[in-house]
Amino acid sequence: MLGERIQDLWAQAERLGRPVVTHRKPGVSIDTLEQYFGRSVPPEVALWFGWCNGVAYHPNQTQNDSALVPGYEPLAVEEAASLQDEYPADHILGARWFPILGTGGGDFYAVIGDTESSRRAVASVTIGEPTRIAANSLEDLLDVFIDCFLSGIFHNDSDGFFQADDERWIELEEQAVSNRRRM
Repeated sequence: MLGERIQDLWAQAERLGRPVVTHRKPGVSIDTLEQYFGRSVPPEVALWFGWCNGVAYHPNQTQNDSALVPGYEPLAVEEAASLQDEYPADHILGARWFPILGTGGGDFYAVIGDTESSRRAVASVTIGEPTRIAANSLEDLLDVFIDCFLSGIFHNDSDGFFQADDERWIELEEQAVSNRRRM
C-alpha cells in the first residue's frame, strides 16, 4: 500500500506539471541508507528512499521547481543524515527519526520511531515552532498530501508557482492524526 501511495503522490505532482517529477533522482539501497544513517532503518524509510533519493539540480533551478509538496523537496539520504546530525534533541522526535522532506529554511518532515516498533508517526518540524505530529504513519501523511492535490489545496498559481492553502493543509493533517487516535 505504501508503495502505491508514493506512486500516487508523484502522479499528482506530474498531473500538475511539477518540474520535480523530471528531476527525481533514482532511489538507493537499504545498504546505502544504513551506511549514511549508521543504523537500520524502518521499512517505510527504506521504501521512500528506494523510490527517490532527492532531486537532481540544474542551472537556474528554483526551490519551487524542486518541491514535491509546496515548499518541501524530497531529501537525498546524504541531506537527511546530515540534518539528523545537526538538529538538536527534541522530545517529539526522540532518538530515532529519519527526515524525508525538507525546505531551504530548515523545516522538515521526519518519520519517527524505531525499527522494532510497528507504529511510526511522522513529525513536522518548523523552525521557531514546536514540533508536532503531522500523521500517524507515512502512508497517512501521503494520503493527506494526495487529498491536498485532489482538493486544490496544493495548486499552481497563475504564475506557475506551487502554492498551498496552509491553514487547510494543517487542518487535514490534524484531522488525520485525531481520526486515527479515535479508532
